Amino acid sequence: MKKIYILLLSVVIFRAAAQVASCTLDPTFISSNKKGIWPDSATNFISGTVGQPYMQNLTVKVPLDTVSGGFTFCFNRVEVSTPNGYTNFNLPAGLSMLAGNNVTIASGTYKFPGNANTCALLSGTPTTAGSYTIQFKVQPYVTPSGGSCGASPNVSGGSALTSPTTLNYYIINILAAAGIKEEVSAKTINLSNAPNPFSGKTQIRFTVKDEASAKLTVYNVLGSKILEEKIRTTPGDNSYELDAADWSGGMYLYTLQYKNYTASGRMVINPAR
Repeated sequence: MKKIYILLLSVVIFRAAAQVASCTLDPTFISSNKKGIWPDSATNFISGTVGQPYMQNLTVKVPLDTVSGGFTFCFNRVEVSTPNGYTNFNLPAGLSMLAGNNVTIASGTYKFPGNANTCALLSGTPTTAGSYTIQFKVQPYVTPSGGSCGASPNVSGGSALTSPTTLNYYIINILAAAGIKEEVSAKTINLSNAPNPFSGKTQIRFTVKDEASAKLTVYNVLGSKILEEKIRTTPGDNSYELDAADWSGGMYLYTLQYKNYTASGRMVINPAR
């Protein structure tokens, strides 16, 4: 029975059921023989800052089967919900979880099919600093098998394997906004890009009061740095043309570091047709 829990240590519940995440499967985790979620509990989720856009990509793998007591059990699905006494899985205020395409949601319960890989995106703009321990109630559903399990399980079938288990080892730390000079703020910089969504090129625009050195950085949803450019600003409106014609479709986070302030934004690239 312990093997079953090890396989299910990291299945996640997603909010905002009507939306589909612009997320990406982590290729290293997908190609491994591990099951559950990446990042794992040791790596944990990245930290965020109040008032700054936050993105954490998740890759979820539910196994095909497990063996316990000499019997083979085929996974139909894993259901995840919020434990009693918590709201929205104790996520930081301002954040929500967007599910991948093959996750179904009913009455606040999220169903992850057996023998399937999916992804999710934890995103939003946190509003309150603190350390948040995320809470997930997990319930696996299985069908006993005398032999092998089918590659496409009946997600609606099966019986509860055990009593629900609460997972509470994922932590999201939200930092207070750093002190900044009065003349530099999100309002004064007014960072944006247009068009957005786009394919090919977009103009990243921002406003500063003087000539200085700035740095533009772009990250994908896995947190990998895709681009880093040094920019010499001029007083007033500034523009940087970003050519992303060769980039994969999906959501990206970009940041502009100017003096002692960092502004962030999100952009979506439409997949090439």
